[in-house]
Amino acid sequence: MRLKSILNRIQLHHGIVYGTVRLVEKAARLLLEIEIRPRKGSRPICSGCGKQGPGYDTLKVRRFEFVPLWGIAIFFLYARRRVDCLDCGIKVESIPWAEGKNHLTTTYAWFLAKWAKRLSWKERADAFHTKWDNVFRAVTDG
Repeated sequence: MRLKSILNRIQLHHGIVYGTVRLVEKAARLLLEIEIRPRKGSRPICSGCGKQGPGYDTLKVRRFEFVPLWGIAIFFLYARRRVDCLDCGIKVESIPWAEGKNHLTTTYAWFLAKWAKRLSWKERADAFHTKWDNVFRAVTDG
């Protein structure tokens, strides 16, 4: 089974398509980078009111950290669209896998928060090769 097929089963979000998956080595650490793009014909959702609207333009690509797999860090790469909302004006689109400006996916935040109950935040951050403040935000925001 391919990674994209697994993601479509556990992280299915309408309006998006999982694209190219790359295995990258950075500073002697393996990373999986998964490109995400909007499905053709889908309209962005306004982060202000939650209504769909016409696209305005696209911001630069951002990285969203997902739950690691076999000790390999996973990042979603996505260029958020801006929405020309009739009610709110021009806003950045709402995305289903992360809230606000958070660079952690909601799934990863819940995962870290759950493990933080069992171990200290520092131990959990070390075990998952993430920063202590990511665990802190996951626990306090979750």
